[in-house]
Amino acid sequence: MYYEIILDRQETANKCTIAPLLSRPDFRMIHVKGAAVFGPLTAHLLLHHEGKCLTQVQDSISEVKGIASIDCVWSRLDGLMRRIQGDLPLFVSIPAGFQTAYPRRSAKKTDPEFGLATIEALFVAVAVLGQWDSSLFEKYYFGREFIEVNKKRFLELGVFQVEDEKSLPVLIKKSKNSLQRKRDRGIIF
Repeated sequence: MYYEIILDRQETANKCTIAPLLSRPDFRMIHVKGAAVFGPLTAHLLLHHEGKCLTQVQDSISEVKGIASIDCVWSRLDGLMRRIQGDLPLFVSIPAGFQTAYPRRSAKKTDPEFGLATIEALFVAVAVLGQWDSSLFEKYYFGREFIEVNKKRFLELGVFQVEDEKSLPVLIKKSKNSLQRKRDRGIIF
């Protein structure tokens, strides 16, 4: 599985749940700044809140090799969508009923009531498609908590890896300082 992430440059880097994964070879980051167009996307699916639920389309989808997502503040989503060149992947949404573990505080109150952090949504999508990838949460402080809070929902969807202690994510410990945050964002190596 590979991941294409449209990463809005106006996204707050210290709050970005995807930035720590920049160095992974299975992640393609498309940094967007200003009004430039970008794309095309090569992933088969694009996570979007208005897409068909994955559980409704997963039987009609043959092998999924890539998932795309847009990481931005909600108020900028429509504008970014209009700037993608080429054919768009199939819009899919994750099943309802998941609760974020990320402590969000939107000053403008533009976040949807039940929205998830980008990394959480990717994790759920991959798990629903039958590929449990706990490595997505290696650098996400709230990963294990997310799984624990949503254990019942995963089980309802037939994702039984949630019960196996060995398949739960292990957080990679790292220092919490400005240098580490810059490394996570790919500013320095």
